[in-house]
Amino acid sequence: MIKDFDKLKQQLNELSEAVNKFESEAVQLRVVELVLGQNDPRPGGFSEGGINDFIAGPGMMQVVRSTSRPGRRRTTTDSAKGAVAALNDLLESDFFDAPRTIGDIVARCQETFGMRYKSNAFSGPLSRHARTGVLSREKNADGKFVYVKPGTD
Repeated sequence: MIKDFDKLKQQLNELSEAVNKFESEAVQLRVVELVLGQNDPRPGGFSEGGINDFIAGPGMMQVVRSTSRPGRRRTTTDSAKGAVAALNDLLESDFFDAPRTIGDIVARCQETFGMRYKSNAFSGPLSRHARTGVLSREKNADGKFVYVKPGTD
């Protein structure tokens, strides 16, 4: 069964006070495994993988972050324009020389910038531009708001 059972029992009695100070059962089990010398399936002792040695000191996080970890790929993509930036680009062009609905703006952004924006992403900035006089806002025959540059009706 277990070799040297009495010796093991004595060791556990000596360790029990120190081990019981840890609230976590997982930590208690790990301490007992380390003290009794049982094999750990993870290489590097306490390390979860990646860096096997303890690195302390200021400025050492760069070493930790630059160490490659298996299973983690960092990909970068070009960031897309936000709805407000796309709307500002349309304002600088001649797009608003004719009356446009929010649906027209969404469709134009899809064509021009290749991004799908929800119509509510434009409603706040459009009403702000209408309030400040950058655009004028009127209702069309369908009862929808149309936006146009002032003086180009």
